[in-house]
Amino acid sequence: MFDIGFFELLLISVVGLLVFGPEQFLDAVHTTLRWTRKLRRSFDDVRRDVQRELHNDEVMKKLKDSASELEQEIRDAAAPVGESLTDIERKTRTALASPVPETPSVGEKAETGAENP
Repeated sequence: MFDIGFFELLLISVVGLLVFGPEQFLDAVHTTLRWTRKLRRSFDDVRRDVQRELHNDEVMKKLKDSASELEQEIRDAAAPVGESLTDIERKTRTALASPVPETPSVGEKAETGAENP
């Protein structure tokens, strides 16, 4: 992690032994190791969280892409139906706008002298 070799560790140990003394040196080493483990766990937790978030971002991007593709497919499939509805609506409007020829009723045919089939 810090790229410390054997001689650096030996030098740190000698200096620590001289500073703390032989009685408190072991307690200082234990405390230092405990804090190092906690710090390492914290970094590992942060690294895992970042990797999880990156993975979630990738998944969300894939979902958005899939949703866009699906939306485009639905639009492509709905376009002919929309055109058909527009065509039917246009034909209905033209049929309603044109005058309907009136056919004489059965009683009117008899009065005019037309034969009843």
